[in-house]
Amino acid sequence: MEKRTFTYIALGLLVWAISGTAVAGYYLAQYNTYQNEYESLASEMESILLVNIFTSYDNGTKVWYNNTALPVGSTAFKAILAIADIKYTDYGEDLGILVTSINGVVSNSTYGWLYWGWDAENSKWELPEYSASKYILHRGDTIAFAYESYATWPPLPPT
Repeated sequence: MEKRTFTYIALGLLVWAISGTAVAGYYLAQYNTYQNEYESLASEMESILLVNIFTSYDNGTKVWYNNTALPVGSTAFKAILAIADIKYTDYGEDLGILVTSINGVVSNSTYGWLYWGWDAENSKWELPEYSASKYILHRGDTIAFAYESYATWPPLPPT
């Protein structure tokens, strides 16, 4: 009777050990899979920046595109290109690109598309002195493209 009890106990422990090892192996494989996916996503996120883009049309329409994902090194021009149907004129390497139309709203002799950068430190919009194609974005930047009159200069910042 003792030998039989010992055999059952030994057999039970063996089944328990094999089952535990199989379950542990399964969870280790799952852990490694998710760890690799996390590392891949984390390295991918290092090459992405999130920016906020504001468009303001002269008719009162205002649209925000918050947390827009762009590749690191993107410019304000690439940002507007990513979220809107645009037309532009390229004035070459020295002057850069001028946006002439956004979503069908076309610049003319009195109105045009200006872009602005948000100065978070001073809490105000700034009108850059160079083309949107030269304005390199950083993580968390906020920019605006506003359809504004050329009649007053400098123009009023977007609201």
